[in-house]
Amino acid sequence: METYTFHDIFDIDFMQNLIDSLSVALQVGISIRGPHGERITADSDYCRFCRDIVKKTPVGKARCEMSDKALSAHSDTKPYICHCQSAGLTDASVSILVEGRHLASILVGQVRLAEDVPDDEEYRTNARILQLDEEEFLEHVHAIPVITRAHFEHILDLLSLLANQFSQIGCGNLRLRSAVSSLESQKLAHQQEKTVLETLAEKDSMTGLYNRRKFEEVMDMYAGQKGRQICMISADANFLKLTNDIFGHKAGDQLLINASKIMSGLAKSDWLVARCGGDEFRVILPDTTLETALDYCRRVARDCGKDTTLSLPLSVAIGAADWNSEHESLQDCFSRADAKMYQNKAVLKHDLHVPDYIMERLYDKQILSKKVVEYAAQMAFAFSMQQNIPRERSEEVAMAARYQDIGMAKLPESFYIRGQSRTEEETLRFKTHVTHGYTMARQFEELYKVADVILHSHESWDGKGYPNQLAGEQIPLESRIIHIVGDYTYWVVPTISGGNYPKEIVMQKMREHAGSIYDPQLMEQFFDFLPLYEAEAPCPC
Repeated sequence: METYTFHDIFDIDFMQNLIDSLSVALQVGISIRGPHGERITADSDYCRFCRDIVKKTPVGKARCEMSDKALSAHSDTKPYICHCQSAGLTDASVSILVEGRHLASILVGQVRLAEDVPDDEEYRTNARILQLDEEEFLEHVHAIPVITRAHFEHILDLLSLLANQFSQIGCGNLRLRSAVSSLESQKLAHQQEKTVLETLAEKDSMTGLYNRRKFEEVMDMYAGQKGRQICMISADANFLKLTNDIFGHKAGDQLLINASKIMSGLAKSDWLVARCGGDEFRVILPDTTLETALDYCRRVARDCGKDTTLSLPLSVAIGAADWNSEHESLQDCFSRADAKMYQNKAVLKHDLHVPDYIMERLYDKQILSKKVVEYAAQMAFAFSMQQNIPRERSEEVAMAARYQDIGMAKLPESFYIRGQSRTEEETLRFKTHVTHGYTMARQFEELYKVADVILHSHESWDGKGYPNQLAGEQIPLESRIIHIVGDYTYWVVPTISGGNYPKEIVMQKMREHAGSIYDPQLMEQFFDFLPLYEAEAPCPC
């Protein structure tokens, strides 16, 4: 229900003037009070009696207030008449109702009724109660005209008619107030909608950067300012497609958001940083030297390199050029910046080794142990060579051993919390890490050739492994090798989460699974190989 007061729907200044005029015309004291006696208009005293005599003492003032509060509380539809609690005069109240709600009362006082005039002794008693001079009290009370009750009732009838009009006016004002409020709300909603549409027209909704439309609009503006020192920057966020393909579009969106925050955060306030679609960013740098633009590029590259929150490294290829307005257009300047960006992209692609970045994140989160992985890769290479596998192929076995669990990067980290048991559904999801690893390996040129080895690295000799339930020699030899080597190193090499089992116990346990999990002949060849290898490359225990 809407909350409103008398002040909200009536002009108080008008009411004050009306009450003052009525008081003089009717020769009665009039005021408007709220339901709890609070003043809405000042008291309109047509004579000095109440103001200058009765209220002169604390007792008189308090009794007047008590009388006014008692009158204000009445909310009858008909006038209420009573004696005042101070001077023995007659008072009345007429309620003002708006939509049935008691908002205020018109109080009428300083009235002497001919049918109810006390004798002087009663007046003197009142004066003594009020701690007033009796003679002064009598002098002023006698100055108040005496009117008949019928006359007084006519006055109250007039005020009742006014109160009814006030009620109707109040209802009308409420409707107008509601209509104005509705219009203001609509105006605010339209303004907010306009602001949103204007923002959408020039801002990229995901990153909050300006979009291509805004960039081209500003570029056109600067294009006509020949002689102005302007630099242009072209930038591409690396690995967006790879991130989307491997980790999903949510991860790709986060890559763009992180890059945007860095680029906008390092830019000066008068530079325009825009995302112009996909992984493409552009920057216009007015009144900026090429050295400042290049320093900005270096700082962007530096801060991107510090971000280790993403699944793949945050890297932005970036190129800058300064505008020679006498010999080229601003678009030509941007084309030069774009060419430098592609040169930078080629260098970054060569320098950044993404699979290692992913593995480092797995090490950092203690999902995998770098010590275990590296030792398994070295041992897999040596054992492959001992099996007379050519060096190049043995190096591929070592590579597969190093990256066989790279697919774990796609699983929820909750799967690796120590002490937490997995549900059957979680166990099935966990086993998908090999197919994830296979998919990821095929994305990287350096791992493409060992993708199949990674895919089958968890197959079992009896056909009960995963993901394809291959059995026996259906399993590639390289996969059988890294399965044996990987399990051995996992149990023997000490880590935060386990390992450090005695070699004899590990070998006994693995022999129990010969012919089920492991290739029995290959496993025995591995155990024959171990003493010689560990003599030259001791276990990092």
